[in-house]
Amino acid sequence: MAQKKSYSRYFIILQEDEKGYSLASDKIASGYAKLEMKNDKCKISYYVQNLKKEKTPYYMMLICNKKDIKNIIKIGEMNIDDYGRADISYEYAANDVAGSGIAMDKVSGAAIVRMVDDNIISVMSGFASTEIPEWKAFPVSQNKSKDLEETKVSEVEKSEKTEAKSVFDQYEDIIEKAKKDEEEVKENIEIEEKDSYREEQEEEKEEQDESEEANEPESEEENKKVQVDTEVMEEEIIEDNSKSNVTEKNEDRNINSKEDRNNDSSIYVDESRLRCHKKLNLNRCQGECEKDSVSRGYPKGPEGKFFMQLMSGFKEVKDINKELKRCVWNKVPISSMDDMYNIADYNKYSYIYYPMVGYYPYIKKYNYYLAGYKCDKNGRVKYLIYGIPGTKSRTDQPYGGKSGFVTWVPLKDKDTMGHWLMFYDFRANTIVIPVRK
Repeated sequence: MAQKKSYSRYFIILQEDEKGYSLASDKIASGYAKLEMKNDKCKISYYVQNLKKEKTPYYMMLICNKKDIKNIIKIGEMNIDDYGRADISYEYAANDVAGSGIAMDKVSGAAIVRMVDDNIISVMSGFASTEIPEWKAFPVSQNKSKDLEETKVSEVEKSEKTEAKSVFDQYEDIIEKAKKDEEEVKENIEIEEKDSYREEQEEEKEEQDESEEANEPESEEENKKVQVDTEVMEEEIIEDNSKSNVTEKNEDRNINSKEDRNNDSSIYVDESRLRCHKKLNLNRCQGECEKDSVSRGYPKGPEGKFFMQLMSGFKEVKDINKELKRCVWNKVPISSMDDMYNIADYNKYSYIYYPMVGYYPYIKKYNYYLAGYKCDKNGRVKYLIYGIPGTKSRTDQPYGGKSGFVTWVPLKDKDTMGHWLMFYDFRANTIVIPVRK
């Protein structure tokens, strides 16, 4: 039997720490660090936009805040182009990031900094937990090996002549590479999906017999519609603003309440196909959500009650897109950044507000976004869906689609305005990419 290949990927959203580094008041500096690990190799990628060019260089840093290691790993300089953007990647051995002798799994944060007389000035940073250390006092790990095998993958130097080949145009190239990676890990993912599905079937037998429906072929018409491919690479999103993120580990995790941005609790998810229906705090909503949309026949089951309660209080929006079957959409009004930190209801904060904090620069133009869910043909909630309003222009596509917003659907009777959608498999803890069949 062929050996399974290990692959993981997640994002850390970078937010401003110091004012005055954005291109303009209406162009806030934003970006992310992407950390990928495949077997014994790792890839570190940084992308930023709307960051003002300075005379002195910016530096990319990774932050380690584990019990045994509290260090800063210096990745290198970041060159900003005339449009305030940079897109750069490096590859290292997974157990020796940037020649520091520190393994990738020790990394808990990322930053873009300036150095002034050996003092670190943090311009942007993001962390994988709610515990934010005094990391600027950590020692900086230098390259311990002159013969370090370091591969500079890409640094996009943009100018007026090459603006057409922007970071957004390169997204198609990234998708093609992702397809190749997907084939290599497909066997492993399929096995994990089957295990997850088998466990769900055992619980659902108490409510209904799905054996016949599960084997029914889908109609030819539905196969032509927008479907979601669950056999995609694992891709975890870590959203951060005021240092709040979701992070991955190899053991089971708990979902803890974030009542204070500086407390010791963390919001965890499990990389190894977490059985989310066991982790959700369903007891909290038992008995609170007896009202069901009987007329449409979904959502069903305990998860259905949970998500109906989750969306209560928000205005439901009808007919977002006819091709997306069995979806429930809700409009989340946002008038200021403070609305994104509404922790009056922890479940609403965790699933509705918190994942979208890093997208506020895109949301603020329209003062709302969409949050909802998609059900399978048996009426069980299958995916969470988030929608950010905007045109089909790449300038309106959040982070050029690199964080999962790759599907654009127009508003009813409008060709120019619509929503960029991201589908999230909460059971498998992955972003899934919709494909037409």
